[in-house]
Amino acid sequence: MKKILSICAALVFAVSVYAQEGIFRPRLEITEIEINDGEEELEVFKMENDGHYDYFLSVGHLGIGDRVVQVYFDPIFELFIPLGSSLTEAIETLQQLKDFAKQPKNSTMEVQGCLAAAVPTDARETVTITARRVFFAKKLMFSVEREGYTRATYVSRMNMGSLVNGTKLYKAIHPKEL
Repeated sequence: MKKILSICAALVFAVSVYAQEGIFRPRLEITEIEINDGEEELEVFKMENDGHYDYFLSVGHLGIGDRVVQVYFDPIFELFIPLGSSLTEAIETLQQLKDFAKQPKNSTMEVQGCLAAAVPTDARETVTITARRVFFAKKLMFSVEREGYTRATYVSRMNMGSLVNGTKLYKAIHPKEL
C-alpha cells in the first residue's frame, strides 16, 4: 500500500511540475568558478525570457552583518546582477566590473540587482559595489543595505578576470551567439 501511495505521489508531483510553465526557468551555465572546494560559487549564466536570453552574474550567497563583519549562514538566497540581453553586453559589463576593482580604495558604484532564491526575479534593488583592498588583493564588495544591517559578499579581481575569460571562451566556442 505504501508503495502504491508513493508512486501516486511521485506521479502527481511530476505532472504538476510539467503542467505549470515558467515557474522554474532553467539556468544555462556559461562559466562557473568554485572557490575553496565549492564553499563559494560565482557563475555567469543565461535564462530564456520571452524568446530571447538574459545574462546574469551570480555572486553567490550573501552574509549578514555590517560593513566590516559578515556572518554567512543563508544557503538559499543569491545575489544576481543582470549583465544584459546579449553575450557581447555581458562580456562588456563583466569587464567594467573587473576594471572597477582598480579604482581607489572605497570607491563605490551602484547597479541594479536581485536577491532571490535559485533564479533571478523581476524585483530589482540597488546593489552597491565597493572597491576594497585586502593586503595586496583587489576585491569588490557587493552589498545590499537593509534596515539596520548589510548583506554583502566579496569577489576578487582575479576571479572577475576568470569569469571574463570564461565568458569570452564561451563566445569563441559559440560564435553564432551574439
